[in-house]
Amino acid sequence: MEKPRFKKEFIETKEKIKNILRKLKDNENDQEVNNLKEEFKTAISKADPLVIAIAEGELAKEGFTTQYLMKACEIHMELFKDQIENPNLKVPSGHPIGEFQKDHRNILDLLEKLIEQVKIVQIKESYEEAFSELAYIQIMAGVLMDAENHNVRQENTLFPVLERHGIEEPPAIMWEEHSQMKKDKKRLLKLLEQAENMDFNEFKSQLNALSRVLLDKFAFHTQKEENILYVAALNVITPEEWEMIKEECNNLGYFNPEIDKERS
Repeated sequence: MEKPRFKKEFIETKEKIKNILRKLKDNENDQEVNNLKEEFKTAISKADPLVIAIAEGELAKEGFTTQYLMKACEIHMELFKDQIENPNLKVPSGHPIGEFQKDHRNILDLLEKLIEQVKIVQIKESYEEAFSELAYIQIMAGVLMDAENHNVRQENTLFPVLERHGIEEPPAIMWEEHSQMKKDKKRLLKLLEQAENMDFNEFKSQLNALSRVLLDKFAFHTQKEENILYVAALNVITPEEWEMIKEECNNLGYFNPEIDKERS
């Protein structure tokens, strides 16, 4: 099977992202910058996280700094925040999908806080200088692990009902992506645990890359949940089944970042 990075569409998207970021660099014309940001949002809105990562990796080899590439992350965050706060799917108050959408907002808020701290760490010169930011990142990483509650609730309540209706592929894909994202969160925790045994600049580079991976994968995954998984669910699941899902979700409990942060 041909690897995705060699597909024509993949290459075209990668080059488009790179060209937009090149044009954005050092551009001081406000109107042009705004237009380019909109182009960038369109380009990344449905792009595989891999194409974004490769594009930025190639730009880094051209001399683009980590600090500059973090600006691309800000634009992605801006786009994704709009989508999360104004989802296309509207459901009644208390509906299980509404609770899943609430989780999306909470997780995005955590990722936003994480990336803000990572940006500050990038301009520090040593572990000692970055002590307070790294302590906060450690807390955020722990709370992101607590957010696995969102995935567990879907896997144990929504997915089985969809499968009984003959919808098997979307839940299987979502489950695999849950597993991949959990591994990335564990990689972040491991990086933080091993931090002081690493060169600080290498640590900063890996921290930046991992925080971007977490955001990009979550963005791409959540778009598929909103546009494929939840749409399918609303089309086939009966009111009685939604009541059963809601009861099971209540039994499993909900992700509450405020409580989790206090606990941390």
